[in-house]
Amino acid sequence: MMTPAVLALCLTFGLGLDDEPNPPSSPPTSSGIISGRVTYTGPLPPAVLNPEAATRRSPVEVDPETKGLFEAAVWIEGASIDDRPCPLDPDEPAEAEPLFVDQVNFEFLPHVLTVEAGRPVVFLNNDVANHGVTASGSTVANRFNVTTPPGGQYVHRFQSARQPVPIGCPVHVAMSAWVFVFDHPFHTVTDDQGKFRLAHLPPGRHTLFVHHPDGGFRKRIEVEVRDGETTELTIPFVAEDLRPPSRRP
Repeated sequence: MMTPAVLALCLTFGLGLDDEPNPPSSPPTSSGIISGRVTYTGPLPPAVLNPEAATRRSPVEVDPETKGLFEAAVWIEGASIDDRPCPLDPDEPAEAEPLFVDQVNFEFLPHVLTVEAGRPVVFLNNDVANHGVTASGSTVANRFNVTTPPGGQYVHRFQSARQPVPIGCPVHVAMSAWVFVFDHPFHTVTDDQGKFRLAHLPPGRHTLFVHHPDGGFRKRIEVEVRDGETTELTIPFVAEDLRPPSRRP
C-alpha cells in the first residue's frame, strides 16, 4: 500500500502511478473533395455505324440540357504517397471488389473505365454472339487477346499506364472501349450529365486532368484542395478542342 509520503513524492516530481505509458495519439486525418461538371458546346462528330447491332453510336455524347460531356476520365496527380491508401500491387492480389466490363448488343459497357492498378477487371459476355477482348496497351502487361463466348468471362489485372489502354473485339471491329489505369484511387468517369466527384483527397495543390478519348478532349487544371471543403468546378470544352483520334482501337 502506498503511504501518504510516497504519494506526495510522486506528485511532487511528476512520477506516474501507472506502469503503462500513454500511447501516442494518431494524427487527425484530413481530406477534401473536388466535384463539378465537364461540358462541351461544339458540333458533334458523325455517329459510328455498328453493323452487327444495326445501330449507330455517337463517339461524343452530350446532355442536351446541361451540355454535360459523358464518359470523360477525370483524375488528379501530385498527391503525396503518404497521404493516400496504398496502391494495389498487380503481383500481390488485394482484397478489392472487381470491376466489370460487359459485352451487350455488340458494345462494351461501360465504354470508358478508370481503375487502380492491380484491381481485377472482369470482361463478361452477356451477348448472343461469340466475342473476344483485345487490349493494346503500351506495356506487355496491358496487352492480351482472348476469346469470350456467350456466358464466358476473362479477368485481368492492369498495370498503371500514362495513356489509356484501347480495348476492342477481334470478331467485331466496331466494338471499342478504353481503360485508364492509375497507381492511386483519385479517378472517376463523368456521368451522363457530365458530373464527377473526387473524394478523400489530401489537402494541398493538385493537378486535375480531364481526357475524353473518343473526342480527343484534354485539359489540365491546377486545383487547391482544402481540408473539409468541396471545390466546385466547371470544365468547358468548345469546338476547337474536338480532336477525334484517327484510329479507333
